[in-house]
This record gives sequence, C-alpha cells and structure tokens, in this order.
Amino acid sequence: MRDENLSPEARAFLETMRRRYACKRFDRSPLGPELEGYLLECGRLSPSSFGLEPWRFVAVSDRRLIEGGLYAACFRQEAVGSASLVVAFLARRAAAYEPDSGFVRSRSMRFPGGHPVFRDDYIGYYEFLEREGRLEHWARAQCYIACANMLTGAAAAGLDSCPIEGFDEGLLLGALGEETGEWIAGLAAAFGRRDEEPRKKIRAPLAELSERR
Repeated sequence: MRDENLSPEARAFLETMRRRYACKRFDRSPLGPELEGYLLECGRLSPSSFGLEPWRFVAVSDRRLIEGGLYAACFRQEAVGSASLVVAFLARRAAAYEPDSGFVRSRSMRFPGGHPVFRDDYIGYYEFLEREGRLEHWARAQCYIACANMLTGAAAAGLDSCPIEGFDEGLLLGALGEETGEWIAGLAAAFGRRDEEPRKKIRAPLAELSERR
C-alpha cells in the first residue's frame, strides 16, 4: 500500500494511528473539561451491537481517586497513577439484555418500529448468547470498541493514552462506588500528555496478519 495514493483524510488517519502508542507515564497536567468531553464524545459515537450501547463511561480526573483507589485497583500501574484522566468502561449485567427488560425497551424505542420490531430481530441472537452463557462477555466486548475510538481520538488531539486490562474488578468497582451488582468492568484507559520518550510502535508485517481471498 502506498500512502500517496490515499486521500488526505485517509493519510491523516493513518498518521494518527501511527502516532498512538501505549504510554506508561504521563505528566499529570489537567486536560480540562473540553478535552475530557471530546474523549467521551468519541466513545459515545462508537457503534455497538444492535445499537444497545450497553456501556457507561466513568471519567475520573480527581487526583485523590486516581492515585488512591484506581491506582491500587489497577495493580499500581504507573500509567494509571500518573494519568490526567482515567476512564472506566462499565457494562450492564446479563439481566439487562432480556428482550423485554426496561433497558432493552428504552433503547429499542429509538429505532423504526419501536420495541416490537426490534424484539423480533434481536431475540434470536439474545437466545444464542444466553444459551452459550456469553451475554456478559458480549457486553464487555462492546466496551473495547468505544475504548479504541477514544484512544485514536486522543492521538488525533495530540494526547497520549494506555488501555488497561489489568485490574481487580471488585476493587475498581468499589473505588468508583459501583458495588450494587448492576455493572461489570470491561476495561479502563489512561489519558494525558506523555512524560517519557515515545516508544517505537511494534507491529508484525501486514502479510503475517492478513490475507485476501
């Protein structure tokens, strides 16, 4: 693939992707409400299975909460302790996805035909996921889509980021005050401005990772 054959927009997007890496140390400087809101909007605009948006983004910029509860919950990873903003991606538990639940009804009413039409389309997939015991795995997986868009959005805004999969779920939910049993933790992400030399992006060649048929 030759970058020069791409549109300016495509080239700019690739440059953003190439700029992003997993930053391990941030400078702790506040991002401010506009950049924080921008990152959350990148998540909000992300696609989700059946358009259900099963997530909730808990954005934490309070240094006491970051350096206290979240840092410990994430096994004292420097990326979390030094971040300007930590976003926890939560997903609803399995019961929320029952076809006639209040959550599904409220989401489905936004679509043409409302809940009756949505239910007919959705119920077969729901029954498959429920039978396989994969409802919460499916819900967690949606969080990764939103997180990926926030990571790329951060790079486009000149910010740095690090996705966080290593955490104690109970401690994380407890630090956020989310101990009601309504939510599970999908993953977290740290955002800020790097306080380190950028690392070289390491990726396998495209030929090893893809094929065309």
